[in-house]
Amino acid sequence: MKAGILLGVKQKTKPAVGVWLAGFYLLAVLLLVIFLPVLPLPFSPAGLDLQNPLLPPAFLDSSGQTSHFLGTDHLGRDVLANLLYGFRTGLLIALPVMLVALIIGISLGSLAGFFGNRQFRVSRAGLIFLGILLAGILYYFLYLGPFFMALKALKAILLSAGYFLGLGLVLWLLKKLLKTVGFLQKKLPLPVDELVLKTMEVFSSVPRLVLILAFSALAAPGVGNVILLLSLTYWAGLARLIRAEVLKIKQLPYIEAAKVSGLSDLQILFRHILPNAAAPVWVAFSFGLSGLLGLEAALSFLGIGLPPEMPSWGRMLAGARLNPEAWWLIFFPALALCLTILAIQAIGNYFQRTGLKNG
Repeated sequence: MKAGILLGVKQKTKPAVGVWLAGFYLLAVLLLVIFLPVLPLPFSPAGLDLQNPLLPPAFLDSSGQTSHFLGTDHLGRDVLANLLYGFRTGLLIALPVMLVALIIGISLGSLAGFFGNRQFRVSRAGLIFLGILLAGILYYFLYLGPFFMALKALKAILLSAGYFLGLGLVLWLLKKLLKTVGFLQKKLPLPVDELVLKTMEVFSSVPRLVLILAFSALAAPGVGNVILLLSLTYWAGLARLIRAEVLKIKQLPYIEAAKVSGLSDLQILFRHILPNAAAPVWVAFSFGLSGLLGLEAALSFLGIGLPPEMPSWGRMLAGARLNPEAWWLIFFPALALCLTILAIQAIGNYFQRTGLKNG
């Protein structure tokens, strides 16, 4: 038995060669996405070459006349340019969605696991205030948000900022008014855990693709709408994971010691509980990111969400249906999608192994 194990020292897990390769691949993809607009590509992803449709890759063309390295599709668009810009589209959708879902999941899951159904107390005025706040947020995300996202970026930002400023002003005036009513100042326990669990059940009971199809029927095609719709369906799994981790950690002896020492609930939650629940969250983040890349490709394949002029791996695969003999329209985007998903999952598996051994 090794000395480190005998002494109770945690053994560090060295990354395997596959993990290093996955990391270098993802770093290369990230750099490619960042510097893609300045790369000297000979063709743009939307450029049409109707004189040369369905050209095979240049290294397989016996005539040597083509300058399209990976060939063209049925409209003469360059496969290499669309493949590279497909990387950017996938990450442009997946990363913001996972970040928004992470923020919502950590916020709701930690509150549900830490406060439960009886510990968080709020006044009747606070309940009215909270109900109006949630109604205003839901109204924005379900109705105004998709409408604003269909407008120009600056106009959408200004209208959204104006809406939330107006909502904040109304809530501030309401708070002042409610403070004058003595009956509304009595505090009641708010079943935070039950409310979060029921909300998660609502979003989890319906298949994600069905929810996305229903939401997309109300929203115009656009990147902002896709990010918004996917964020509303991806937070529930992260919230459930965070809730379970918080329930487990808050029973440990050092949390009781922190309570006895006089730390507030928020100090205990943010200083001691959430940092120790980070390892499984990173694992869920990486696996969710890979799942979103596949989902974005599936939605693009079905023609849902993204504008038709936006390059995507899924749209490249959909174009291959028109020409089954053009194997390069299937092989290259499918290879890029599989390699990216496998690389992200390799990193996630490494985090999972090290988290289990160090936990």
